[in-house]
Amino acid sequence: MKQQYKLTLYRYLVALGLLLITQIIFYMLNASLFNVTSVKEFINICIGNVRFALSSVSFLLSPFLLLALLPIPLQQNKIYRIATFILYVIGVEVLLFTNLVDCGYFRFTFKRTTFDIFNYLSVGGDFSALIPQFLKDYWHIALIFVVLNVILFGMDFFLRKKITILNDEISYGGKSLLKRMAFVAVAAVLIFITQRGGLQNKPLRLLHASNYATTQNTALVLNTPFTMYRTIGKSALSLKSYFPENEVDTVFSPICQPSSNVWTDTLFAVKPELGKTNVVVIIVESYAAEYFSTYNKTDVTYVPFLDSLAKHSIVFNGMSNGKRSIDGIPSIVSSLPLLTEESYITSQYSENRLSSFAGLLEPCGYHTAFFHGGYNGTMSFDVFTSKVGFSNYFGKNEYGNDADYDGNWGIFDEPYLQYMVSKLNTFSQPFATAVFTLSSHHPYTIPEQHKGKFPKGTLVVHETVGYTDYALRKFFESAEKTDWFKNTIFIITADHSALTGTKEFQTELGLYRIPILIYSPMLKHGVNTDKTMQQIDILPTLADMLHVNKNIFAFGKSVFSEFPHYYIRYSNGEYILLIDKYISKYREGYDIQLFDAENDPDMRNDIATQHWETAHYHEQLTKAIIQQYNNRLIHNQTIIENQ
Repeated sequence: MKQQYKLTLYRYLVALGLLLITQIIFYMLNASLFNVTSVKEFINICIGNVRFALSSVSFLLSPFLLLALLPIPLQQNKIYRIATFILYVIGVEVLLFTNLVDCGYFRFTFKRTTFDIFNYLSVGGDFSALIPQFLKDYWHIALIFVVLNVILFGMDFFLRKKITILNDEISYGGKSLLKRMAFVAVAAVLIFITQRGGLQNKPLRLLHASNYATTQNTALVLNTPFTMYRTIGKSALSLKSYFPENEVDTVFSPICQPSSNVWTDTLFAVKPELGKTNVVVIIVESYAAEYFSTYNKTDVTYVPFLDSLAKHSIVFNGMSNGKRSIDGIPSIVSSLPLLTEESYITSQYSENRLSSFAGLLEPCGYHTAFFHGGYNGTMSFDVFTSKVGFSNYFGKNEYGNDADYDGNWGIFDEPYLQYMVSKLNTFSQPFATAVFTLSSHHPYTIPEQHKGKFPKGTLVVHETVGYTDYALRKFFESAEKTDWFKNTIFIITADHSALTGTKEFQTELGLYRIPILIYSPMLKHGVNTDKTMQQIDILPTLADMLHVNKNIFAFGKSVFSEFPHYYIRYSNGEYILLIDKYISKYREGYDIQLFDAENDPDMRNDIATQHWETAHYHEQLTKAIIQQYNNRLIHNQTIIENQ
């Protein structure tokens, strides 16, 4: 029996070793996104890596370990041994596959994939169609997977040759049985301890990765099998009681009142009017602020048209509240940030009533519509936008011409935006619409006739960024010829940032920097405000610009309001809050951490004790936002009734 146990141990160690190899590969393929600055942090990351890897291996191999270690006569049965080996292989394959997937996918989300990916992939039918393209683009990762499997089976063949298990070695009586039972008991305890991550009070969780690395580097500590199995069934929110219900509104309230300080009025030659001024919100796929000379403060631009438009716009330092399209749309349209692991659209709260700028403006006589050239049903955008108040949805089906299909996501941006102009020409005024582009998404395809026209730049996304910028130029050229153009406010932003190539945009804040521009022919002139504006601020800001004289439900604040302006984000158990020059990190059950956002963008030097009043305010505000978010979603109190 000793030989059987020895083989089991070696198989466990092989699985652990292969997982750690994929961790090294993960870092090598995404090294530019991390910033490990000291030997101490490197050592800590390695230690944390092993701890989280042990947890993942113990969890996924537990069925195999159970069968392999049980002191029962069936151990002599060939079929039983084959079944045991199959369970081993399945466990290792899950370990390798999930971790290798994030070697490619991580750069699009900047977080380890969690279990909600299955909800995400099940929404819409375009992902299955994209699998061949993903395999083409990431063939090297597929090859690595094959090589690791060769190592896996080669090592196992070698071990079984070296470790011969003889049936007559196995005895099941007397003292021998007691010894084996004692050994199995000890092994079970060790497996349990490694799976939960140690003997501490609470099992190892995602947020514990921050004990080993800065926030930017925590993904190096985590592994994807761990983040996936630890988030199974974790989508449900829990009620919070940081403050009495009659006091929490005094710290933070999602009920936004009209601002009395709308300074944009001074910038408009013709003041916007509710019921007369049109609204067009342009959401550009995967656009980082880095691509703009307006934001990168250099002469380098991949969006010459949008940079030229910015000179005539109100420009803000834009921040996204998430890293996926499915998170960005609710933030922009409905002022609902992502403050949980699972997107609102796929969560159990998606049936809640929710506000939006369409739902706000349609009762005021606005014709509302959402445009997206992708597959109808993609990420349930059609269902979501309809639910929050958009009367019409125009997708790939409504476009009706597959000659302009990009072969992956939907209709190329240029023809689709021209289609949008033609549809707007048929709308009665005023109208409030939004459009979500798609050509600057992976796999970064542009029409054949435009290849070679745009700079390829240093990143694979740059060429398609240039094509989308060109498509927007053509859109505005067509819009300028219409009778509704001169009476329209355009808000231009992105669903999230994308690939970046400079350190300035690879910090905890830089990775979430996006453009937010307000343009209108009614403006006197443009202004670069240097003011931070997050996606969830768009709805209340628009309401203020149009002088909507009623309260609205929004987790953001108008950039014209007197409330201390903030930016909030959530990822892997951490809440990031930015106010002015200070940024904080809050993890439930831990003390708040405070950092100098200007001089310490990597969040390495905690200054909470030196600035305890600021840290305390950050903690209070963060907790109030969490309490309002959780409790209102749970109780379906996400809209203002009877106004």
